[in-house]
Amino acid sequence: MRILVLTSVYPPLGYSGHDERCRQTVGALVRQGHQMQVLTSNYRLPPMGVPGEKGVFRELRLYPNAFEDSKLGTSYAATYAHERVNAEALDYRVRRFEPDVVYIWNMRELSKSLLFRLQKKGVRIVYDLHMDWLLPESFNRDPWYRWWRANPSLQSKLYRGFMHCIGKARRALGMMPIGEAHELNLEGSYVASCWLRDQLTDAGMTQVESLPVIYPGTDVRILKPKERYVRRRRFMWAGRLTEAKGADIAVAAVGLLKQRGVYVSLDLFALGEPSERKAKRKRIETAGLIDQVTMRGIRPGELFEHYEFYDALLYTSRYGEAFSMTVLEAMLSKLPCLVADVGGNSEILEHAHDALMFEAGSAQALADRMLEFVNRQDMGAELAENSIERLQAERSIDTFCEKITPLLSEHS
Repeated sequence: MRILVLTSVYPPLGYSGHDERCRQTVGALVRQGHQMQVLTSNYRLPPMGVPGEKGVFRELRLYPNAFEDSKLGTSYAATYAHERVNAEALDYRVRRFEPDVVYIWNMRELSKSLLFRLQKKGVRIVYDLHMDWLLPESFNRDPWYRWWRANPSLQSKLYRGFMHCIGKARRALGMMPIGEAHELNLEGSYVASCWLRDQLTDAGMTQVESLPVIYPGTDVRILKPKERYVRRRRFMWAGRLTEAKGADIAVAAVGLLKQRGVYVSLDLFALGEPSERKAKRKRIETAGLIDQVTMRGIRPGELFEHYEFYDALLYTSRYGEAFSMTVLEAMLSKLPCLVADVGGNSEILEHAHDALMFEAGSAQALADRMLEFVNRQDMGAELAENSIERLQAERSIDTFCEKITPLLSEHS
């Protein structure tokens, strides 16, 4: 089977655990004998490209994060030019590769018209739904959508009217169609968690309600299971420096323990812009925790090399997310986890059995759990051992691919 993967970013230049999961999924499908190509963006692409890379085409352009400061979404000419580059790149790859299915992974910051273009052409599509980019507040920020349906300027209204009169609008929208998220055909796709399925259903994506939940997997062969459970009082946190990820909650919990006379260390494996990292260091210093909290850099796909040196992982997301690959990877590496009780991970975890759960958004609750953990005689060894065989069997990338292959190959 020929499978074309469409995604915003792709390792080693991606920036999330799910980007790395995408790479592992492609590798596992290749091992199954499928022909794979990946069409992705030129995000952070070095001038000489990525050495040794085959079948990965970094030809798409992402929309900038700060749409408000960009002409995209307000200038028709700039937005049309951006859309057309991506439409032509996708058309070329589909024409050359002739895929049996286009496998949609992550469309955040990518032109949503690409999806409607594929759908209009009758190309079979399967979605790996693991992020919130389908929710209207994210989906409708697409600049092409905004220019046609959410651009209130008088000049744009007059120009849209003029385009409709002369037939230019029909031609432009014929090439780069737009629509609402609920108009996408999601039949034959799957969702990463019940939590995300409920979120999308509540947002009007009624098709999602009948889709199967297939929890993500990771490549267990590359992991280095933790073997020694020594009392170091050393914790780790990993993620992007955003409010949603809650690094500040982890730092605040360290401060609360210090007030109780309990000293622990915390390493933040943080992804973020230089300005974000500088601001975080300043807040750590201001809190008087510079000797206990250390900022460290990390690239996706490399975190597993560090798990054995820590007592536990702190997962502090304030809000739900479909599924945290960091938590899954840590558990499969037998690193104990203290996990916020929100989102998809709580569907496969049981408090005090294979993880310690705490109230999301509460530094006090996390501090209590950290204290409970450091007072454990076994330093979390029992938590790490519980369910590890089940996780290894059910959450490997090969098992995951066995579950999705029937969806990818249906009717091909």
